[in-house]
This record gives sequence, structure tokens and C-alpha cells, in this order.
Amino acid sequence: MENNNSYILGNNYELPDFSQEGYELETILGQNYSGGRFTYKAKNIETQEIVVIKQFQFATVGASWSGFSACKREIELLQQINHPRIPKYITYFETTSGFCLVQEYKNAPNLAQKHFSILDLTLENLEKISTSILEILVYLQQQQTSIIHRDIKPENILIDAEFNTYLVDFGLARISTEEMSASTMVKGTLGFMPPEQILGKSLTNASDLYSLGATLICLLTQTPSSKIGNLIDDSFRFKIHQLLPELNLHWIDWLENMVATSQTKRFPDAATALNRLKAINSPKANAISPIPTGKLQHQIPKLFAASFGLISILVFASNLQTPQSYPTPMPIENYTRSLQKPEFKKRLKRSGECVGCSLRYTVLREEDLRSLNLENIDLTGSDLTGADLRGTYLGGANLSGAKLDNVNLESTDLRGAIMPDGSMHP
Repeated sequence: MENNNSYILGNNYELPDFSQEGYELETILGQNYSGGRFTYKAKNIETQEIVVIKQFQFATVGASWSGFSACKREIELLQQINHPRIPKYITYFETTSGFCLVQEYKNAPNLAQKHFSILDLTLENLEKISTSILEILVYLQQQQTSIIHRDIKPENILIDAEFNTYLVDFGLARISTEEMSASTMVKGTLGFMPPEQILGKSLTNASDLYSLGATLICLLTQTPSSKIGNLIDDSFRFKIHQLLPELNLHWIDWLENMVATSQTKRFPDAATALNRLKAINSPKANAISPIPTGKLQHQIPKLFAASFGLISILVFASNLQTPQSYPTPMPIENYTRSLQKPEFKKRLKRSGECVGCSLRYTVLREEDLRSLNLENIDLTGSDLTGADLRGTYLGGANLSGAKLDNVNLESTDLRGAIMPDGSMHP
């Protein structure tokens, strides 16, 4: 049985004994002392199967019965679902101070632990991560009654070497029709919770999308979860254009739709978000729609969590609308889209360069692109008909499949550029 007096001696962990329950603990994976929750990697003594054991001690100082209820609810939900990237529920057993949940073990760090190199964070790999998580959410939302996770963040997403992800910790998850008190609704992680969750409003299939968008922005900016407040302006919006100025503009549009403060301005569900994501890098897929970009504030709040008071709530409330039902969006046939000229000038002409930018399949007809530094820019499939590129540096640019009819290339430097026919410019 469990040894209640053998958990922590100074900075050393002494693992409890669960051998009578059939498990041998190997190491501690995580702990929440105040909540009385511990997570262990363990081995089934009989089968040698590696498992995860989540222990909840409701007799521990600081623990509460609300935490006990959350663990019980997690067990009930895990028994209902079956997805290859949600660790399977195996069993549970009682201890002298609480009980333990046993789950399938996945040999993968979480996104908060994973340190990505610059090479790792290609748009291709970002798409793999995003797609993998969205596929899980699609499954949850297609259950007989939609399941809302309510706590998507880097710590709750595991990732393997092939960039497949696994969603864990369903302690706060709820079915969409379940009644919840205001105190229950606001549980989660500040910065990752959508505004409606903070305000105790009804959650929808768009709610988890906000949390996923915030997670991806943290990943792209290499920002720890605890510092997410540094990414949000004083209107509680993510300043994606300023944070990621050289990110593919289609990705920026997509992320802005994911983290819109109003549910009515987000994708209505994971299936729609996934469909739009697949369109970004595939000219044969249905196109994404242009998404209007509002003005972004320049002041970053110093202490996001500390400033979360009445004024903050009112700011959120002013940006929210009553959730509505969404029709299935109609596909858009033409993949390329035209950038709004003021936005284009703001992004490129302000600095005079856009080194390594990605403007794939973007309509740039008759744009004034003179004397810019566009080294290594990706203009695959873009429409540059009639554009003025005099004096512009396009060394190493990718112009595969681009339309260059009537383009003014006087004094344009194209050394090493991949031309529309696939040849490389000398």
C-alpha cells in the first residue's frame, strides 16, 4: 500500500509503494503540492507495460474536494473516448489518502519541455503540430455531445519525434451541454483561457481553438507559458503582426482567427479550422478567406495575471458578442488572394525589406515594390502581373509558378533566384 510519510525529503523524492496494486513506480513526472496531485511513470509488474499514474491525495493540506471531483470527472470522460492520440484510460485504484488514475504512457515530452531549434520550427512542422492537435479536437467535437477540453496549453500537449501530438489532462474537460457554475467555468490557465471562459459565459466548439492558437503563438515566439502576458496587448489581443513580422501572411490571418476575442470571429469549430489550415500551403485546396486585421495596440501589459481585475473583465466584455450558431462555410475556389494595400505597405515598405518572408500564392498585381530587399522571399505561385520591381534585390527568391507578365525588372537583382519555370537565375 501507499506510504503516506515518504514523499519529499528536502529536495529528494521518495516514491510511494504501489506494489500491492500491481505497479512499480520508476520516476515522478510532475507534482502540484498545493493541490495534492502527483504524476508518476510506472510499470505494471505483471505485464511490464509502462503506464502513467496520476495520484490525487484529497487528505493533503491545501487539497480540496473540487480537485477530487475533477479527477473523478476525468476518469468518466476518458472511459467514453477512444483516440490514438489521447492516452487511454486503463484503471484506477483507491489509496489511504485518495485514489490513482492509471493511463497509457506516451514517450514524448510536452511542448513546454521541448526545446525547438530554428530548423525545427519550419512552417511544415508547425502545420504538422497544428493539424495533429486539430484532428484530436475534431474527434472530441464529433462525439454525441461535444467535449470541450478547457485547458489546452503547452504543458498539456505531448509531442513525439515525428511531430505527432497527444492531448492530456482532461481534469477540466466538460461536455458542451453540461451546466457549470461561474467558479467552475473560470478554472484554467490565464492567457490560454478564451474570454468567454473567464467571464463565465457559455463555451462552444470555438473555445478550445482560442487556447490552441495561444499555444501555437507561444511556440512560434519561444515564449514560456508563464510569460504569455508579454504577448498580449492592453486590449487583450495577441499582437501577431508585431510578434511575428516575417511569418507567412496566410498563417497570420489563420492565427488571428483562432485567437479572436469574440467567439463569433473565430472559426466555428476544429473541422473548419483544420480545413482552412490545409488550404494555406496547398494551391489545389479550398482557399482561406481574407480576414480583416484590426488595429493592434503597442503597449504590452507588464503583469497580465496581476492586472486581471474588474477593468480587465470590462475590456473583455466590450469585445465579446453572444455566441451564435454557424453555417458550414462555403469553399472559395481561387487560392491566391489580394493583400490590402495599406497592410502591404505597412509590412514591407516601412522597413524596406522582407528577408525570408513567405508570400506564397499572394496577388501582388501592379504593386510598387521598388528598391526593396526581398532576399530569399518565397513568392511561389504569386501573381506579380504589372508589378514594379526596379532596383529590388531578389537574390535566392523562390518564384516557382509565379506570374511575371509585364513586370518591370530593370536593375532587379535575381542572382540565385528560382524562376517561374523552375530554372535558377545565374
